[in-house]
Amino acid sequence: MTTRISCDLIEATSATQCRKKLSKEYIDLYCEDLKNGAIFPAVDVFKEKGSGRYILANGFHTLIAHIHAEIESIECNVHEGGMREALAFAFGANSEHGLRRSNADKRHTVEMALKDPYFSQLPRQELADLCRVTKRSVQRIANQDAVGDEGGDNVTPGKPRPANNDDHRPTKPEPTQQEIERGELRAALGMVKALPYDGPDVGKLELTEADIVDLEYVSGWTAGAALALRAAK
Repeated sequence: MTTRISCDLIEATSATQCRKKLSKEYIDLYCEDLKNGAIFPAVDVFKEKGSGRYILANGFHTLIAHIHAEIESIECNVHEGGMREALAFAFGANSEHGLRRSNADKRHTVEMALKDPYFSQLPRQELADLCRVTKRSVQRIANQDAVGDEGGDNVTPGKPRPANNDDHRPTKPEPTQQEIERGELRAALGMVKALPYDGPDVGKLELTEADIVDLEYVSGWTAGAALALRAAK
């Protein structure tokens, strides 16, 4: 359900803010756009049953810009659920649209998930799917954090613990972030190519307005990326 809600009623805290930090530059740009009459996509909030809480899961820059622009209410996609549902949604927010997540944002998201009593117990692949990263990324961050917490034994925090001297098995080098992101992009493109529809037939999927906005963003991004890559060859 989409409706306008008073900004004062929306609970926006670090509990569901998965970016490493918010961008003042983007907040200022959004604020200026709002003052000029721009219409922004609805933010996502979760309405907790029985409490009346509206927990913000996606759209922190947009909400703060509305407040700075002195706009009293904001368009919201209202989902049913509490903090756990809001956090699960927040883990994957901005992975495909909006201000692109930085590597620090992705790591912060995974670290939040690994510290949560519920989500940390999920299988690594399921956790990776929630955070929209690779399973290898989740495992690497989990291992690095575990080593950092243990300390001692001349282990540098953030680096793997030295192997036992009796273990001479070769180890595969960790992938770079660039390799991980290239794999994620190829996987996403592969999913689109696997659809049994041509572009004009996509209406059969009964996509929402939000889906259409995402498609327009992805279309522009991929077209620009392809042109840049062709020009560089």
